[in-house]
Amino acid sequence: STWQTLGVALKFYSCVGSNHTTLDALREMQRERAFGAKDVKKIVVHASQVTVDHAGWKYRPESLASAQMNLPFCAATFLLEGDCFVDQFSDAVVADSRRMALAEKVEVRPDPETSAKGAKYRHSVRVEIILNDGRRLERTVQAPRGSEPNFASEGQVVAKFEKLAARALKRSRAAQLRDAVLGMEKLRDAAQLAQLMTVGRRK
Repeated sequence: STWQTLGVALKFYSCVGSNHTTLDALREMQRERAFGAKDVKKIVVHASQVTVDHAGWKYRPESLASAQMNLPFCAATFLLEGDCFVDQFSDAVVADSRRMALAEKVEVRPDPETSAKGAKYRHSVRVEIILNDGRRLERTVQAPRGSEPNFASEGQVVAKFEKLAARALKRSRAAQLRDAVLGMEKLRDAAQLAQLMTVGRRK
């Protein structure tokens, strides 16, 4: 038999999958060299035609779904908020003037070479950033974090769980559930998992 566990992709951002490689590139570049939204003069994302068509259009504040679909808006969200996750999105931010202004600095260009590689590389991007002080940064990301070619570490999976669980469970209960899942083979009864997911829920 074939186990399909690692064939399941995990999303680390609350937006369309086409945006994830760009956000990963921004995340990696910020870890190497400190810069923030106020330092950015221009961002150019070289992407497949699929990504350009799916997510690279000029942002218009139409709906929460359109905000999460749009690559420039999500890049702006990440740089301004430090993340692009559940807490960064609500109906109130769809027309956020700061995010919209920064999104104007993000250009998504079709890259024929990436497009020619086919569907397997449709999310591959090369991200260029020009900072106000003249520095230029560049990063290529072929597959998003959490995908089969670039699967997440245990620590990253746990961190995502903890961020989401905090919205529904008390911290102590979330920690118990985390430990139970990580040590599942030691549980006396699988019913313990169900109990941990329902007891102590936030009101």
